[in-house]
Amino acid sequence: MAREAGTRRMAELERAQKALAESEARFRATFEQAPVGIVHGDLTGRIRRANRRSSELFGYPPGDPAFLKLRLWECTHPDDVWTIERFKKLLAGEISDYIVEKRYFRLDGTMWWASVRCSMVRDDQGQAKYFIVIVEDITRAKAAEEHLEGKVAQRTAELEAANNALKVMLNHRAEEKKELEEKVAASVGSLVRPFLERLLASGLGPDQRALAEAVKTGVSEVTSPFARRLSSRLVGLTPKELEVARLVRDGKTSSEIAQMLVISENAVAFHRQNIRAKLGLKKKKLNLCSYLMSLSEG
Repeated sequence: MAREAGTRRMAELERAQKALAESEARFRATFEQAPVGIVHGDLTGRIRRANRRSSELFGYPPGDPAFLKLRLWECTHPDDVWTIERFKKLLAGEISDYIVEKRYFRLDGTMWWASVRCSMVRDDQGQAKYFIVIVEDITRAKAAEEHLEGKVAQRTAELEAANNALKVMLNHRAEEKKELEEKVAASVGSLVRPFLERLLASGLGPDQRALAEAVKTGVSEVTSPFARRLSSRLVGLTPKELEVARLVRDGKTSSEIAQMLVISENAVAFHRQNIRAKLGLKKKKLNLCSYLMSLSEG
């Protein structure tokens, strides 16, 4: 009985040792063949164990004792030493792990970009035992990112230059338009208005005077920036409705408008209703004359 129990215990121990050996073999294979660098280090930051890939990343031959004497921050680019503060927070238990992108130097002095994930292994009492760092080379990705950022910056500068050129061109066109309007207004005023004044002073009959006054008003409309602003607000009106709207704005009665435009008062009333509808005033108690004046002032 005792012998059988001892045999069973020996068999169980052998099975346990075999399972442990297989587990350790799997761990070693995973550790050594991992496509990323894996480093174990002590609490001073010194490397104590590193896989083949991590040695390659830092430019050391696999198993080189010199690599195992390093602290990773000794290989860190000067602009990225701020990551040491992250390690101190990890060591103090303020954070459980961290991920950063930083630059390292290889043994030959070449610089490379890495994505670094660091975590701390602790005992049952929560005391830090050693750290684990997983390092992945992202140099190509960073180069592509920087190239893209350069392209974006270049394109942005080109668009800004084109936008500035467009603004200059539009300002120039606006100045040309204003100059042309001023020339047209000056020409119409000097060439037409004197003859209208002479015509009005020549003893016209009531109907003829009304027509001449209408022509004079039209000339004023052409030469007035005030009137051009009004026309742009009334762009949806027909030419006849626009004529009626201008006369209403000037305070003319329906009878006066009919006489000046040689149409019936019913026609004037019809045009006034159309104007109110197109301006959205059909159901509003707003005086049309006052409203058109307000458009002119805007």
